[in-house]
Amino acid sequence: MRNVFWPLAGTTTMQTVTAMMFLTVPVLAPAMADDVGFQPSHIGLYTALVFLGAMPVSLVMGALTSRFGALRVMQVGMVLSACSLAASTSGILILVLVCGVVLGLGYGPNTPGASHILARVAKPKDLALVFSIKQSGAPMGGFLAGIIVPLVVLNSGGGSGGSGGGGWREALLVSAALGIAAAILVQPLRAKADDDRQPGRRLSVHGVWQQLRLLASHAPLRRLTFASFIFAGAQSCVFAFLVTYLVDHVGLDLVRAGMAFAAMNLIGVGARIFWGWIAGRFVRSAYVLAGLGVASALSVILVAQFESDWPYWGLITIAAAVGATAASWNGVFLAEITRVAPKGQISAATGGSIFFTYFGLVVGPTMFSATIYLSGGYHVGFYAIAVAVLLAALLILPRRDKVSGGVNS
Repeated sequence: MRNVFWPLAGTTTMQTVTAMMFLTVPVLAPAMADDVGFQPSHIGLYTALVFLGAMPVSLVMGALTSRFGALRVMQVGMVLSACSLAASTSGILILVLVCGVVLGLGYGPNTPGASHILARVAKPKDLALVFSIKQSGAPMGGFLAGIIVPLVVLNSGGGSGGSGGGGWREALLVSAALGIAAAILVQPLRAKADDDRQPGRRLSVHGVWQQLRLLASHAPLRRLTFASFIFAGAQSCVFAFLVTYLVDHVGLDLVRAGMAFAAMNLIGVGARIFWGWIAGRFVRSAYVLAGLGVASALSVILVAQFESDWPYWGLITIAAAVGATAASWNGVFLAEITRVAPKGQISAATGGSIFFTYFGLVVGPTMFSATIYLSGGYHVGFYAIAVAVLLAALLILPRRDKVSGGVNS
């Protein structure tokens, strides 16, 4: 895997920092409540808007990658996301929400761009592990958000309570600065990573329809894509709402809630790599995904049982279980998409599937917010997530469809 090291290190770094920027506002939600009016129902809306911005980018990444290079598009995206966080310091609620869309435009290139780069250098047998290592950057970004953001708030005069008092602006700026720094840090990799770009190529939307037609005509890709829609929606709900749930429902302060959030993400880092290693060498990826779905449903049900009399170590343990299951499927999923995609159409299959995965990230938090508003609590939403993920896990189980020429079929 010698040729993979630097591309993998660069894309994992970008995934980590991009994820931290995305999760900064959800983690800050309790601290922004008084100054901005950012309520729990707004968390789902903000998360949905982020991925609403990311969705169209995933469909045009093929054209953008051919013209400018995958790494360059990812760098521009990181700078755009950083600018959106800086603009969010205005404290105007509607502008913060609009900035969520802008952040999503910057977030969108990350997964399809990295998949393009890594698929060129990784051996077929290493794909699940390589993609899982790269995707481990997402929970690592969540870990950093859960640790750094509350500490910046605390050390900038925000206090240790659940909300209010300042410090959230400084936290937004710190996250934005890390995004700019990461975009600059990976620049030495650009010449090698983007050596397949075609600067004179015209941009066209023809590939968009090609991607959608491919998904519609390929049964294994359809099932995987639908499952990723459900899995992504469930993951985004837990990521977006856990801190506020622990503050509002359980009664933790922001720092202790952030630590639980960080524990969930830290475990997710190792779990994504472990599941990728298992899927690449011992068990077919589809079976690993199905098992993760069942385990995810159980862990989310346990989250719904949280109460103020739970010991803190119990909360941390269940949060870690969520990180090991509901937040650890992504790399295995990407490897399975690569495996079942028709020969020569891996990029189109990945881009089209990621479009609907992002759509799950839009729908999930939106529906979860609606359940909070209609039911007056979190439990209905968590139980709905568990049922949906369990059904999606059953859908993933392999059938006798003919796989038409993936990289290691």
